[in-house]
Parts: sequence; structure tokens; C-alpha cells
Amino acid sequence: MIRNIALFLALFVPSLTNAQVTAQFNFNGQNAEILKTEKKIALLKSEIIQVPSTCYRQVPAGQREVCRNETRYRQECSWIPSSQNCWNDNERVCRSVPRTRQECSHGPSQTVCTERPSRRVCTDRPVGEVCRTTRDGRRHCERPQQGPGHCTEVGGGRVCQQVPGPRYCRMVTYHETECTNVPRYRCETIPGRNQCRDVPYSAPVCNMETQYDSQAYSCMKSETVTRTIYKTLILESEVEVTTNGLVDEFSALISASEKDNQYANFSLSVSLVKEPQVYVVLKNKELQIVSQSNEEIHLRAKVSFEVLNQNQLPSSLPASVSKATAFKDSKMLKILFDGNLSNQGSINLKLTHKAFLTGTKTIADMRLDYPSDKVFISRDDQKLSMNINLNEGLKRDIKSHMKMDFSIEAKNSLEGKILNSVKPQTTKHFNGVSVELK
Repeated sequence: MIRNIALFLALFVPSLTNAQVTAQFNFNGQNAEILKTEKKIALLKSEIIQVPSTCYRQVPAGQREVCRNETRYRQECSWIPSSQNCWNDNERVCRSVPRTRQECSHGPSQTVCTERPSRRVCTDRPVGEVCRTTRDGRRHCERPQQGPGHCTEVGGGRVCQQVPGPRYCRMVTYHETECTNVPRYRCETIPGRNQCRDVPYSAPVCNMETQYDSQAYSCMKSETVTRTIYKTLILESEVEVTTNGLVDEFSALISASEKDNQYANFSLSVSLVKEPQVYVVLKNKELQIVSQSNEEIHLRAKVSFEVLNQNQLPSSLPASVSKATAFKDSKMLKILFDGNLSNQGSINLKLTHKAFLTGTKTIADMRLDYPSDKVFISRDDQKLSMNINLNEGLKRDIKSHMKMDFSIEAKNSLEGKILNSVKPQTTKHFNGVSVELK
């Protein structure tokens, strides 16, 4: 007797249908609020069960002879008669050729000495005035008498030198080897031989093989069935707000949705219902599964906001340029601003000069971060001042009547994500600013 037994196996593949729950938080000045939202969700649950079926197996039904063609090989040979293989070859032939050359040598050297006579040379002593200065500063000169002459013997004596012997030359015979390439015609005999190869052919091969018949029998087979179950998805949201003294109203949606069709992982998203008058910053968000059973899935979310207006944002940009001055000696550029400026950011500037004949020329073109060793911020006449060292970016000498185009990008040091679709301005452009030369 076949029993219909449903075996629930380990394979369990659920599928959530619209597994998302959303809570709406309405801010009107409160610092905290707890929201609780519930939603019925449908799950498609797949299960594998065992059901009665008919199976087939192969049983032996005797033997019979079965013949099949098989490929075999036989060797076929043919006689190749002997033949001559001839070719041209170069043979190197060398011979000894007699040559002659002249060889020379010197005889023994000898010493030759000669006697040189001496000669008498006489000179007279010089005669002239001898002057001196007396104690009273006057110059006194005297002319001495002529002195006697002086004579000496110069030269003379024995002088010897080494003289080489006579030169002797003779003809000497020697031999050199000369080689040339001589063409030779060569041949070799290739003996006769048998050349064999394997030739395929087909031959019938018969064997006794067992034959099988199909036999039906009762069995159990696995079958996948899908059924729908319902659960309650509960979202408990704990909301904290840093108001900064602001009470402007806004609404935010807090949504939890499943991630991988296993209803064991959920993601949390936060968005604004419409664009508010203030900036709403999402500081933190967390989501955890508190409990789950056959009837419900309980989620808990923690969300924190901060509310800011334009003046409370950590990034700010100046309203306008009050004055710009370039200093020729120090190559420094000073820009005075009206309004505030963030403590960190970057400036991209281009300094130009328009001449009457040569047209517009670029004096400097550079991008710099501030604060740095090239850019620093200070206060001058109660105005914000940016001081820029132009030395590394100068292409030409600083001139009078210059113009400047530049943009300032303020660094946003705000922690968290601004949810507003319209983000606060972080870049501002200034074009055609006149630069005074000092």
C-alpha cells in the first residue's frame, strides 16, 4: 500500500511581496518622538514534498549476437630503387707562396772627440753719476772716475759625442699562405629500400551482448509546491532632533524594506516629503530586527536629525569683493571681501592685463587651497582679507590696470547628509574684478 507522505525538506525559498513599511515623521519643534507602523505582507513559501509516482528500471532479457564494423589497419609496402643524389660543393685549397723583403741593421757605434780653442772676453766698468738725498731734503750728485776694464777666458776644452755605426741592408726570403675556394661536383648513392605505410579498412566484429527491457514500479517523487502565508511587518522608529532653536515644520519618510528575499536582512531609507525652508541633516540611522516568528517581523529604527538655517551652515561664501590690490615688490595679492568665508576651501584665479597693441595677456593662472603657505586669511579694516603669494604662478611681470576672474569653493565640514534636494551653495564666481597696483 502506497502512503501519501508529505516530507518537508530543508529547502525553504520564501519571496516577500511588497515587504516594505514606511513611517512619516512630522517635525514642529519637538526634540524626540517614537513612531510605530504595521503592515500585512504576503510571502510565497516554496516546499518540496514526496508524492506517489511510477518509476522505470532496466531488467535483463537474455543475450544475442551483435555485429559492428570496426576500423582496422594493414601494412602496405613498395620498393624504391637506388638513386644518385648530386650537388655542387666549394672546397678550400691553400698553397705556400714565396715572398722577399728588405732587412736592415746598424754596425757598432763609436765615440768621436774634438778639441775646441778658448777665447778672451773683456768688459769696461760702467761710469755715471751717483746721487743721494741729504738730511735737509736736497739731492746731491757726484760723477766718479772711469774704472779699469775686466777680462775672462771663455770656452775651450775637449768635446766628445757618440756616433752610430754604418747601416747594412740585405734581401730576405719568406713564405705566405694563400687560400681560394674551388668548386667541386659531388654525388652519393642512395640504396634501394622498402617504404611501408598503414592503410585503414573496415571489418565486422561480432560479440554477445545482454539485452534489457523497461519494467514499471511504484515509487515516491519530489515535487515543489508554493503556498502563500501572511505576516505582520512592524516598524518601531525612535527619532531624535537637534533643533538649534528652529521650529520650521518639515516631514520625513522612514522606510524599511527587505534586501535579499530572505526576510532576514532589511535596509533603512530616509527622505523628505517636500522641500522645507530649513536644511535637514541626517546625522545617523540604524535598523535592527528585534524579533520574528510565524506571525510577525518586528523591526526597530533609530534616526537622528539636525535642523539648520543658511547662517548656521559651517560653509559660507563672501557676498562681494570690496577691493583687490597687487604689490609689485612682494608679488602678493590681497582681496578684501564683504561677508563671511569658510575657514577651509580653495581658490581658482586668473590675472590678466589688456594692452593697447598686443591684446589681453595672462599675468598669473593658479589654483590654491587655503589656508596654506601660499594663502592665508586675516582681518583688515574690519573686513575679511585673503592674502595670496603669486610668485610660483606668475607668467609675466605685474602691471597696472589688471583684471581678475576667480572662483572660491568653500569646504563643507558638516557631519551627516543634507536631505534637501536643493543643496547649499559651496562655490561662487567673481569676474572682471579690477586690481590696483602698489
